[in-house]
Amino acid sequence: MLRIILSTLIIGLLSLPAMANSLEHLESMIQPQQVEEDLTAWLEWLDKTHPDLSYTLGDVDGFYQNIESLKKDIKEPISIRQLWRKLTVLNSQLSDGHTGIVFDSTRKLTQQHLENGGGIFPFALVFDDSKLVITDKVDGKPSKLKGYSIKKINGMAIEQVLQPLLARMHGDSLRHRKALLAKRFASYYWLYFGNEKEFVIDVVNPKGKININNVEVAASQAPLSMDKVFEHSYQFDILDADTAKLVIKKFNWPNRERYFTFMESAFKQMKERKIKKLIIDIRENGGGDDDMWKEGIVKYIATQPWRHGSTYKVKIIEGRQSEENKLGEVVAGELEANNQVVLDNPYRFEGEVYVLIGAYTYSSSILFANTVQDHGFATLVGEATGGKSGQTGGLQEFTLPNSQLVVFAPRFLLARPKGGQHKEAVQPDIKLSYDKVEPEQLVEQLMTRW
Repeated sequence: MLRIILSTLIIGLLSLPAMANSLEHLESMIQPQQVEEDLTAWLEWLDKTHPDLSYTLGDVDGFYQNIESLKKDIKEPISIRQLWRKLTVLNSQLSDGHTGIVFDSTRKLTQQHLENGGGIFPFALVFDDSKLVITDKVDGKPSKLKGYSIKKINGMAIEQVLQPLLARMHGDSLRHRKALLAKRFASYYWLYFGNEKEFVIDVVNPKGKININNVEVAASQAPLSMDKVFEHSYQFDILDADTAKLVIKKFNWPNRERYFTFMESAFKQMKERKIKKLIIDIRENGGGDDDMWKEGIVKYIATQPWRHGSTYKVKIIEGRQSEENKLGEVVAGELEANNQVVLDNPYRFEGEVYVLIGAYTYSSSILFANTVQDHGFATLVGEATGGKSGQTGGLQEFTLPNSQLVVFAPRFLLARPKGGQHKEAVQPDIKLSYDKVEPEQLVEQLMTRW
């Protein structure tokens, strides 16, 4: 049973099923009694699903009190968008990327908004420490403002813009929420602040010496990328005679056979070329299915029996009960190191392995980082993860009956293989800082150390 329970860890929003939310629904009205019914339903569902809210939530009683306060505060009919603004402040309080309340698909809502003639913030962004920096245009085209950090948007200081958006973002920590928001900024800005035809921004150049104020830019109406191109998520390159690099941006892909074929081909090429050092970049990997890294990577690099976690708790939910485990029970235990080394694998990699991690690394990719670090299969490089080393998983979701907002929560908790404090971030063995607008700097810095 444990293999079934613990085999898959799915990233929060990326794996939630689609639902027919629409722009019309966004502006429809809901009655106070309906809001109360939804909030009651959320708490009842959460109680049946989550094994231990205190695992990530410091003040469980405070969370429940906030729910009760929201029930009392909403005394007049309210739009679904306004309700989203009120309820999603609880996401940051929950402090878990796998627990929260959202629209069923913010991306699809944003796409509908664009198709209806609306506009969104036109730049793609990344956080570099506290600075929100432009990388390119939101449609992927290059921008002359690449590397410039934003100081104001439409006359509002960037700190005032970010505060309400970060409060509504789910995530394990502030760093994690920043990493998530940077990728979804255009959608969240539109949902919270409303539609804009034009933006006026103040920016400062990369070295912080020249301020450019009142830059007028039109809102973007370009379609959002749905990230369905395999080559965008998976790349393999030979960097020099001794070094190869794998970029893996997600551990989930509809055509699993294609993924595993790609990985086998990469390890085969490394064997044929006698590659001595392998860099695996999971800085942009938000998670997915554990089997993708267990069978796609670890089976090629493992040097001893291993496990992907240690102690666990799991809630027995509907459909998972048995004579041994009753519905509603919380089962606790410890995993054994029962994953064996595949000695007859013809493409086993016996060189040095370096795994690049960062603030966005999360969910199943954290389990991968934990596993290779704790068993000595690889050296972690870069910056600490935004997510906790102890991960939640087995994601479940529930649609609230009146508002149609989606709530999600895990059904199990898993500590890293070596144990320890689950709230700590995963720390790199080699800590290196770099310009987030130029991510290849990290690879270059690492290679200069050899």
